[in-house]
Amino acid sequence: MKYLEITTRDTRYVYPTGRIRGLEKYLLKNTDFARIKEAKDFKESFQNLVRFYPYSESMKICKFPEDFERGLDEEWKRTYLELLSFVPEPELIELFWLEQDFHNMKVLFKLYAQKKLPQEIDKIRYLSPSGTLSVDILIKAIAKEDFFYLPSFLKDVIKQTMVMIEKGVSAREIEIFLDRVYIERFHLGLISYNDDFLVELGKRIIDSLNIKNFLRIKLWKREDEGKLLEEIIIDGGSIAKKLMVKLAGEPVDSLVSAIKGSEYALFIQKALEEWREKSSLFILEKSLDEILLDFTHKGFYITFGREPLINYIMIKRLEIKKLRSLLRARRACFSSSQIEEVGL
Repeated sequence: MKYLEITTRDTRYVYPTGRIRGLEKYLLKNTDFARIKEAKDFKESFQNLVRFYPYSESMKICKFPEDFERGLDEEWKRTYLELLSFVPEPELIELFWLEQDFHNMKVLFKLYAQKKLPQEIDKIRYLSPSGTLSVDILIKAIAKEDFFYLPSFLKDVIKQTMVMIEKGVSAREIEIFLDRVYIERFHLGLISYNDDFLVELGKRIIDSLNIKNFLRIKLWKREDEGKLLEEIIIDGGSIAKKLMVKLAGEPVDSLVSAIKGSEYALFIQKALEEWREKSSLFILEKSLDEILLDFTHKGFYITFGREPLINYIMIKRLEIKKLRSLLRARRACFSSSQIEEVGL
């Protein structure tokens, strides 16, 4: 019954919710993913995806099936622009797409650190066109220190990251730093609406990042573990930062015992088992996504509020993430088969 609770009475969202209900009809189902996964080869997997609207439109940008990454970025950008066109609070939408700006900064800073940053976009791989800022603006800021078109907070972030690179901070630590800055900004944006649903969502997103970073740092087995945890773990989650920092020097599974009884404990335990067997944390990533969706699921039952919009964004985000992972796996599998056939 918790999903039937109406936490807000924002009548501005009655019309947007109607639009969202229409968009929900085009979300992919499990059978659709199965159809893509079970195709005879990578090309057919791509063709099966293109049969589904709106991917039939966004994938037109792809000259070859191997260009699917561009098509998925185009679909995320199309989603962003469509939502902006009818929501009463566009700045709320921008909070969720700010993640793409930080993704682009990670890509650019890796090249900047190697002194290999070109000034032409078409020479840089893995950039996403779906952020809130033009990639040109970010390149100018990082390559030429031209901050004119940047929001002031991003100007400070870029300057601070440049200082870290000059000091020789590792690429992994810079990536974690940028993740932390993004989530802190995102969280502040959410709580500014004074909406219980958004506040709780922010806590869960912080928990998700903190858990992943806690385990990463533990698995690095660094001598300065306590210092790293203090710098990287974020305040504001349901799992206290003080508790996680206190576990510095303890065994990697110490967090499971410390939060025994929480919704995260079992998933962390399973993730560590996977790590010992496969050196992978895939199960953790998947489980944390499911916890977030379980929370936003109430958006299917609410009309007077932001919940349906946020639920749609989270589901669409995960849908594209799953497609990216699936198609990458299919491409890799197909490429391996080709190599075997020609005897390489």
